[in-house]
Amino acid sequence: SCDLALNCLPGSMGHVALEHIIEAGVDCVDISFTEQDPRALDGAAREAGVTVVPDAGIAPGFSNLLAAELAAQAPARLEIFVGGLPLRREPPWEYAAPFSPVDVIAEYERPARLKRAGRTVAEPALSGCRPFQLPPGLVPEFPDGTALEAFLTDGLRSLLDLSVPEMAEFTLRYSGHAERFTALRDSGALAGEQREATLATLFRAWRLRPGEAEFTHLRVLATFADGSRRGWLVHDNGSQGWSSMARTTGLTACAFAQQLLAGAITGPGVVMPEACAGAFPAVREYLQSRGVTVERVA
Repeated sequence: SCDLALNCLPGSMGHVALEHIIEAGVDCVDISFTEQDPRALDGAAREAGVTVVPDAGIAPGFSNLLAAELAAQAPARLEIFVGGLPLRREPPWEYAAPFSPVDVIAEYERPARLKRAGRTVAEPALSGCRPFQLPPGLVPEFPDGTALEAFLTDGLRSLLDLSVPEMAEFTLRYSGHAERFTALRDSGALAGEQREATLATLFRAWRLRPGEAEFTHLRVLATFADGSRRGWLVHDNGSQGWSSMARTTGLTACAFAQQLLAGAITGPGVVMPEACAGAFPAVREYLQSRGVTVERVA
């Protein structure tokens, strides 16, 4: 009897849940970020007469809308940088996962798909590490900005179908994180019988404390044939006890839900976020009206 379902389960459960939602004949906005390609359920959704918007969080999700807006301008290269980080820099990881750390591990282990010269290729996750500078003024505790690192992860998913010859997505962390996790992975601590104990230790170390200060930063940048660059910057520091990742993910999902209920997103079938161009202004305004920074950058 529901008009809409929001699928917010961890990725390991999300795909099966989405199958049942479709079988129930209910439209769905999905942020579960499953390993399976949600487009595999397009036929079932069409047959059931329902519309599904998967990958509808901050990245993927809002990043898809920004990427599609830039891709329409025919860039030579498109890059996405995204991460959520605590202000507390506690060694050795200097990281905290606000939700489903098992999905973080999956991204660290799954090969990263990207595009080179118009072809989809795969590189090891956590490779291609490069410096990334957080701009000054966005985080009050870092008035001069701060140095981060960016490394490849498998976040492009359906964006690989955009007609941009060079594309990649990078996860943002404090410097040294990728090297430390790669060493842990290569030591065999995540294999065999040791895996569960290692994951339990990581999840304890990565726990975000209630009310802990942190931030989420997203940048989508396009480079054009003449060397010029332009793109989008999205940033949030959390508010009123809500973590920035909860806000940027949840608010984006709510904005997509409003647009689906209002008929601005049409189906039936599985409609990826980048195909919801008509909803872009409303989703952007929804985030901005709730204090999330969304602005163009050169």
